[in-house]
Amino acid sequence: MAVLSLSLAATFGLAACSSNAKAPAESQSTSSSASASASAGNSSASAKESENQKSGVSGASALPTDPTDSNYGPQVYAHYKEAVEEAKKDYSTKRTTNTEGNVYTDSDGSIAVVEAKNGDYISIEKDGSWLRVTPEGEVVAVTDNGGWAAVKPSGEMINVDDNGAASIMNVKTSEVSDDYQSLELPKPPAPVGDMPAPKKPVKPTSLAAN
Repeated sequence: MAVLSLSLAATFGLAACSSNAKAPAESQSTSSSASASASAGNSSASAKESENQKSGVSGASALPTDPTDSNYGPQVYAHYKEAVEEAKKDYSTKRTTNTEGNVYTDSDGSIAVVEAKNGDYISIEKDGSWLRVTPEGEVVAVTDNGGWAAVKPSGEMINVDDNGAASIMNVKTSEVSDDYQSLELPKPPAPVGDMPAPKKPVKPTSLAAN
């Protein structure tokens, strides 16, 4: 199931790219996005390495690569749905439950995916980083340092680095907001077995510097 850990890196890295591509005049988003991308880059590399050594859900479709696409969230959701179906067929997958739903954990304990009762899919990695995607297409990811990103169906994209610097923009309208104080913190998912508790997202404390 290591292939799923690429989702977290992709969410942060590609959200960073879209911020600059859609609103070049609003470069305030660059700092926090770059920081999140760097944080996620290491996990991406390790995930790719471990993916080559496993089968698990290797048959899952590739994660969508453009969060500015209006279908990005639904595509991420479809990716997780297919990945979970593959996990159910894999004899090495550990099956348990938690307060949110059915849990599928990779044989080495590196990542768990929750098929929640409310329809969400949640992935939790052994470093405490996590991702949640809802049936409506909202994607939220939190790194092991507490930095986080969100891609909403409305087109709003949020990046908050681990120092609290935030950038907010709507990729559909190119509107940039400085109202970081009103951002709602993502709620960490329920713990899974012996895995570390999911990281709490940092509170936005400033706008990202230009």
